[in-house]
Amino acid sequence: MSGPNGKVSVEGGTYDDSGAGIATGSLSLPLGHTFGLQADGAVGSIDGQIMGGGGLHLFTRDPSSYLLGVFGSYHTWDSIGIWRVAGEAELYLQRFTLSGLAGYEYIDFPRLSDGLAVLNKDDSSFFGHLDAAYYITDNFKVSAGYRYVSEMSLGSAGAEYLLSGTDVPVSLFARSDFGRSDYASITGGLKIYLSGDNNKSLIDRNRQDDPEAYLPVFPKIVKAQSTPAPAGPSYCSVDGSSHAIVLSGAPNCLCPAGSMLEDLTPYDDTVANGVFRCGTPI
Repeated sequence: MSGPNGKVSVEGGTYDDSGAGIATGSLSLPLGHTFGLQADGAVGSIDGQIMGGGGLHLFTRDPSSYLLGVFGSYHTWDSIGIWRVAGEAELYLQRFTLSGLAGYEYIDFPRLSDGLAVLNKDDSSFFGHLDAAYYITDNFKVSAGYRYVSEMSLGSAGAEYLLSGTDVPVSLFARSDFGRSDYASITGGLKIYLSGDNNKSLIDRNRQDDPEAYLPVFPKIVKAQSTPAPAGPSYCSVDGSSHAIVLSGAPNCLCPAGSMLEDLTPYDDTVANGVFRCGTPI
């Protein structure tokens, strides 16, 4: 296994059509010659709400051929909590890397949001990531993949380029998830790699050092509609006579101030062929 290593990244863009800025970090430690342990952390803002969480990987790898491991995480945003447990794997085929993550996620929704009842129910379901990456050069990677998260299917695409000639290894990256018409995310940023060898290429860092850090996709909260207060009856429009003949609103109105039946319903003066009055009969 590689020695202690890590990475820190910052990215910004749109997440589910909302502005987002996210910082992530990972620290990986060897456990003997066979296994490695990695801790991930994430904090950021999505649509003005704080997102945070972390994960753990326990893995074994042969940098010339594969990685196998288990993964668990918890992240929260907008009072939604997502727990995940999964298996992860990578397969190295010359300049191609095939990678996958598959397991179960439990989504814990709040009971109230903005004072309104939340209609979403807590749920657990299968989730999965599948990616194929190709290294055009040792320091330039492009990738495409598929996501099944929060019970929806998404496509994905990304690219990363490790800059040369810098004192600290820095890469630029962009990625996107897209699918249904009501979901898309596009973010870009930079990543700083931390290890004992500042001259290591991107392909070697990806295959010898820490695994990928994964973030969940948060579903949208569906709120119950607030019940409007029942509208009270309006006041009748009456003429200016003492008989206060109702001009409009009858019979579903209240007699106005100054009339004989103030704040009461007008009466039907049947003698006058159904005319409603708030004043004295003729």
